Amino acid sequence: MDQIVSESALQSLETIRWNVSRRSREKPYTASVALDRRDLADAFRVRYASYLESGFIEPNPERMFSDCFDGSANTTTIVIREGTRPVASVRVCFMSRSVRHAPAHHAFPEEVDAILTSEPPSQKQYDVAEITRLVRSPECANNQGLVFLLYRIAAFFILRHDVHAVLSSVRQNHVAFYNRLGFRAVAGPSTYPGLNCPMHLMRCPRSAYDQVRTAFPLIDPDAAPPGTFDGFLSGHPIVMPLTFKE
Repeated sequence: MDQIVSESALQSLETIRWNVSRRSREKPYTASVALDRRDLADAFRVRYASYLESGFIEPNPERMFSDCFDGSANTTTIVIREGTRPVASVRVCFMSRSVRHAPAHHAFPEEVDAILTSEPPSQKQYDVAEITRLVRSPECANNQGLVFLLYRIAAFFILRHDVHAVLSSVRQNHVAFYNRLGFRAVAGPSTYPGLNCPMHLMRCPRSAYDQVRTAFPLIDPDAAPPGTFDGFLSGHPIVMPLTFKE
């Protein structure tokens, strides 16, 4: 495989991996696909708390944050819990030439259309995935391991659909971090559905995505022990540590 991601970026990720592993404690994290109202409500509450704390949304009496993309057939939301307490969530929206209902397409329609038409049609249902609504509760804001756990869970669905590219819309101060993960800037800044902060569209081709996840197992679902994801798609909560034993 050609070296798509720079050696310096991979070395930076290795430093992050070491720091997360050193600080990680064996806590009872579980991951669930949000298939019912309870799980969705937990995801919406974590989103609300995270975005409100950061000043990206206005307060509302329901103390939840959702949008028109939640509940769509091309969307999957995941909730991470510490014990029974929801602490993090991420959503993956899938797109194809015929399915473009995703926040990235709403914010960057021309750029996303160009990405969709530049790749050969997928042999599966979707061509592109967007990682979106990746959040931690404010009390876990310094838990970097949770971020990589969310990427790992999102990657499970990305690999399952075998898409050609992964998109994410990020704030300016996160662009450098996404560069380390193989993403490159496409467009921005632009308004993004539901948030009052400008976002930049970034794209990671599948070749770079596979290179990074292989070199950085914290985000690679294939690095998890066999049987980890059994029952996950049907709504069964699965135990998911922040790091893997070495």
